[in-house]
Amino acid sequence: GTLGAKRPFVRLLDALEAEQIGYVVIGMAAAIAQGVLANTLDIDLWINLPPRHYMRLINLSRKLGATMGANTVVYLDDGTPVNFVYEMTGLDDFTKERRRAVLASIHGHDVPVLSLERIVKNKKAVGRDKDKLHILHIRDFLRCRREAGQGRSRRD
Repeated sequence: GTLGAKRPFVRLLDALEAEQIGYVVIGMAAAIAQGVLANTLDIDLWINLPPRHYMRLINLSRKLGATMGANTVVYLDDGTPVNFVYEMTGLDDFTKERRRAVLASIHGHDVPVLSLERIVKNKKAVGRDKDKLHILHIRDFLRCRREAGQGRSRRD
């Protein structure tokens, strides 16, 4: 790409912010942004809008060069799939969860992401096979982080 050009995902986030549409990055993209070693094919965004407003997001995305894949999915001009999510199973409402969100860097852009503990809570509530595997990855990461932190404090 062009040196210094913003990535399509960052342009999408900028557009959401310009439109004052609240969002939180969720799922494995949020976990990876916090250091979990895993991969994912898409980026999930929890959007603070009613589901019936999905065309607002689709139209905003199209203006940025994205194509519509479904009512809740767009493909950015670099091929990145983005899922717009309007409700989260097993969690509190958007406002409460947004306050709990942590900041993480994605493509050099600080964004609110669902904390690892809240990702686990959601994935436990959903309970798909892939969620069970993701929970193991996240718990292993949290355990390693705790152990590394405890190890440092004992040496200090």
